[in-house]
Amino acid sequence: MRPLITVDNLMKLQTPVLRLDCRYDLADPGDGRVRYGRGHLPGASYVSLDDDLCAPLHEHGGRHPLPSIEAMTVLFSRLGVERNGTHVVVYDDEGGCYAARLWWMLRYMGHERVQVLDGGFSAWQTNGGEVTKEVPDRVPAAFEADVQQEMLASLKDVVEKPAPELLIDCRAAERFAGKHEPIDRVAGHIPGAFNMPWMELVGEDGSLRPLGELSELLIGVDERSIMYCGSGVTACVNVLAAEQSSLGLPRLYAGGWSDWITWPENPIAREG
Repeated sequence: MRPLITVDNLMKLQTPVLRLDCRYDLADPGDGRVRYGRGHLPGASYVSLDDDLCAPLHEHGGRHPLPSIEAMTVLFSRLGVERNGTHVVVYDDEGGCYAARLWWMLRYMGHERVQVLDGGFSAWQTNGGEVTKEVPDRVPAAFEADVQQEMLASLKDVVEKPAPELLIDCRAAERFAGKHEPIDRVAGHIPGAFNMPWMELVGEDGSLRPLGELSELLIGVDERSIMYCGSGVTACVNVLAAEQSSLGLPRLYAGGWSDWITWPENPIAREG
């Protein structure tokens, strides 16, 4: 199953689809839930980055720690996902970055029947899609995980990355260069990383760029590559784009830069 689905194709589907709304605003964490309450795709449940897609903060793990296998199993069971039996479509209105996080988590847990709505909520509205305020009742399922451990890169994998594997920083260029760091206490990037900002993979309308453009931007990327960002959220767009471009499924360093700088054995972390 391709990782993206267009509004037109979603509207044409004749089979049941579980829709999940992932809208979110880093500057106003409650805003996504408010927007969901104002209107969402019919049948969609709200999934919060803070409450559902992250674990509690610890010393390590980054600003948006990946939930445990147990926590993800509980979440997907509560949402009514039966592994590879339920067709899941996830969306946001922020270029796909939060939806891509949920897409990645489901894939990591072995659920392949999941897609991101290309262009998100805005594309749905623009194309005349129905919007509702009704909150659906969910019938819980017994989700059974089949963890795809190869999708996740550890700190050790990042440190010991052999050539020709690529380490790709998916943050904005000014953060990669250390010229502007609005969030983390240390500026810069992991030594040996290349910069491929996730926003360059997304058009002005919030849709992923055409395949030809993606392939040019992601030259050299394959399943051995490691993607990271500030905290393991926006890098999921790069992983999704590589999969959409048939380049393989790169690994994700989920802790990202905000995890890297918490380890004292990293010389750059001691600079902070």
